[in-house]
Formats: sequence, structure tokens, C-alpha cells
Amino acid sequence: MVFRLYNSLTRRKEIFAPMRPGVVRMFVCGPTVYDLSHVGHAKTYTNFDFVARYLRFCGYDVTYAQNITDVDDKVIGRARERGVAPNDIAEQFEAEYRRDMAALHNTGVDVYARATGYVDQVVRQVRRLIDRGHAYRLDDGWYFDLSTFPGYGKLSGRCDVLRGDSPSRIDADHAKRQHGDFVLWKARKPDEPFWPSELGPGRPGWHIEDTAITEALFGPQYDLHGGAVDLTFPHHEAEIAQMESASGLAPLARHWMHVGLLRIDGTKMAKSAGNSVTIKDALTRSDFRTLRFAFLSQHYRSSIDLTEARLEEAGRARRRVENFARSVDRRGTETDASRKPAEQARSRIFRKLDDDLDTPGALAVLFDFIREQNRTEARAGATAWQLLMDLDSLFDSFELDAPAGHDAEFVDAAVVDAAVARRRRMRAQGRFDEADAIRTELLELGVLVEDRADETRWRRIAVAPPYRHGAVPSGNSSGQDRSASGG
Repeated sequence: MVFRLYNSLTRRKEIFAPMRPGVVRMFVCGPTVYDLSHVGHAKTYTNFDFVARYLRFCGYDVTYAQNITDVDDKVIGRARERGVAPNDIAEQFEAEYRRDMAALHNTGVDVYARATGYVDQVVRQVRRLIDRGHAYRLDDGWYFDLSTFPGYGKLSGRCDVLRGDSPSRIDADHAKRQHGDFVLWKARKPDEPFWPSELGPGRPGWHIEDTAITEALFGPQYDLHGGAVDLTFPHHEAEIAQMESASGLAPLARHWMHVGLLRIDGTKMAKSAGNSVTIKDALTRSDFRTLRFAFLSQHYRSSIDLTEARLEEAGRARRRVENFARSVDRRGTETDASRKPAEQARSRIFRKLDDDLDTPGALAVLFDFIREQNRTEARAGATAWQLLMDLDSLFDSFELDAPAGHDAEFVDAAVVDAAVARRRRMRAQGRFDEADAIRTELLELGVLVEDRADETRWRRIAVAPPYRHGAVPSGNSSGQDRSASGG
């Protein structure tokens, strides 16, 4: 299969073709480390962790780099609030960010590049822009002259600041030649960090740290640039203008990827709205596997509304995979009846992933496969187990070898018979969502319900995850999408 990715620059799906065959140089905009990271960061970096995992799974030699903005107005402002040095704030919250990423199992980054480690590269890049006529000086620093770069706006489709753009990232000097001109090098201010340089004492602007870092690591052009969609303008437009003007080469990145944003209960997450949730808080309410599943069950380009109901649904869905895994005879002799369905499912799943990383489509195929396997007498074998292992290496959302919680024999047969009878009545009445909910609850208790042409049977399978003592399937439905149910 050919791997295709949507390219934000060309606005179409394209065959993924790195500049050097088999080698991928990938850069994703990292955090400004002045506070704890929130669940919006969790979604973005989980999406890109999946990208790196999939490219490596496909055999590419991937170098995945992120910048760490450790000198910035926000860092300086937080340091003033606390009465400490800016580098103390940056070090504290970079460490917290990296702990959060480890807790989420976002482990694919090879290089975390601090902006303060690339000041010399920033100065050299600004010097080239000055020499090529792309920069001018004001009292507060050096600015990029947008009139010298006609391609500005080619990524986002716009050149003007709109309502909702981050005001702290729009440089407001009224002496600028054009409203959109942005700062490259900020002149020294009292009580702020600065570096002596041929540009005058000062510090890097926000946009230029990324291009200085990527040029140092990858050269003036590389394969894949990623970030959240809200960085498209002005940040990524500024990166393109800087690097392509300094090098004379285009495009800066062959493929651009942007991931959708995260909302909390239908509202854009923001501290001003009082709905910002840190990754640490989220991990006290849920677990990393459920969070990863919730993020990856939606397409990376889609926004996601993170609610308690969505997390509960994600938890139920991943447990269906785990329950199925416990029923797989991973070491037994396979027959065509057990092998071929798994091979067909594998082919369909990876066709979905090869089509712009369609993770929800791949998961839908997986659940269809599990549903069909639960209806047949042929027990899934080693081929199915390998498929589950490979998918977990990508999603990292399933506890496939989880220890037994409660023995399935704990569930009284009379309780199961009553639940199955209630389910049968609901199916006869066309209440399929409620019937599916009962089947799912039984499956989580270690009981597999199998519908035959003329009867319904049930049997005990390997143990389900721990459940509440005395829990009895109720038949209440939360309105889940049946395409993602286990049966």
C-alpha cells in the first residue's frame, strides 16, 4: 500500500515521500514552558506520537524533534509573578512537561531542543535576512519585512490577523512598516534575559527559534512539520517566510500536518474561560490508555470535545479489545477459519491507516472483526494476537496481558440467564442499542453472548477487568455508536 497524508500546504492528500528514501526528519512545535501542560497539549502530542510510531512501524528511520520555548514573554512574566529567575521557571515546567509526556506514553521524540541553546543560530539567520533585504531595525529590535516575501499566506490562505489569533504572539510596535511584520530579535529590556550579539543585546523572537533549530538539525528543508491547527497563522506562516527568505529554497517542509483542537464540554479550553484542565488532573480522573484511545479514536485533523461521557465510552471500547484478547488462543494450532478473518482484518485496518492515518476507520474495522469473532465457534489464534500486538504498539491503548481481576465464575448463572432473556426481549422489540449495552456489560463481566441463527448462547471467557461487587447488567444504554460496540 501507498501511504498518503493530507498536506496542509497543498490542501490535498499526497503520497508521503521524504526527501531521502526511507529517512524522515520530523519537527513538531513544542510547548512554551511557563506553566503546567493541559489536555490540549496531550491531544496534540499524542496525535504526533502516533505519527512517529506509524512511520517507524512502516520502516522509516525517523528523527522526531520538538522545540522547547524556554525564553519568552510568558516565561518572563511568570518569573516576575513568582519573584524567581526566568530560567528557573523554564527548567521547572520543562521537567513537568516531560513527565507528563512520559505518563501519557508519548515517547517518540528524539530531540528536545531548547531555544536558549540555539541563540547563535538565531543571530546568524537574522543576519542573513538583513543581508538579503528582508529585515529592518526599530528601537525595540529587528523585524521581518513582509513586503519582501510575496508567498506569505500560502499555508493558511490569509495574511491578516483575525479575532481569535493569539494577541501575545502578534508584535504590536506601531512603527512597523506593515501591520503583519513580526519581530526576529527583541532588543534588550531592563530586568529581562539578553544575549550580546552583532544585532545588539537582546533575545530571539518567538517565530525564529523554530527555523534556527530546524536548520541546525535538518538543514533549510526537511520532510514533515506538524503542530496544532491554531499555529497555522501567524506562527507557521512566519516560519515559512523566514526560512525560505534566508535560504532561497522552497518549500521549508515537504509535508505540513495540523491537528484539530480540543474542547471541554463544547467550549474552547482557555484559562480565561475557567475550563483549563491540566494533564496531571486528567490522569487523576482517567488513565493514559483511555486518554490515548479517546484522542486516537477521532481523526487527527478533527477537533474533539472531551467530556466525561467520551472518556467513559473510550474506557468501555478499549476494554472490549482487552476482553477479546483474553479469549485469543495465541499459542494453539491455527486453522484457515481462524487465520483468514484476522488476515483480512489486518489488510483492511492498515489500508485505513495508510489513508491519512484514519484511526477511527481502523478501529471500526477492528471492532467489526471482534464482533464477528465473538459470533463464531472458531477461536481466534496467533494471527489475531499478532494483529492486536501490532495495533497496541501504535495506539498504546490496550492492556493485552492484564492480570486477572475477578474470576468469571463469580457471576451467577441465574443472573446471566436473566440478563440474556432480557436482551432477547429487547432485540425482539427492536431496542438494539439497549440489547447491545447488556451484551457489552456481560462481556466486561467475563461472559460472551453468542447469537446463532435459531438461539442465543452464552459462555464464560477469560476474566474481565475488575468490576463492582454485585454489578448486574441493567440494560440501560448511553446511546453509544453501535459501529464501535463489541457486539
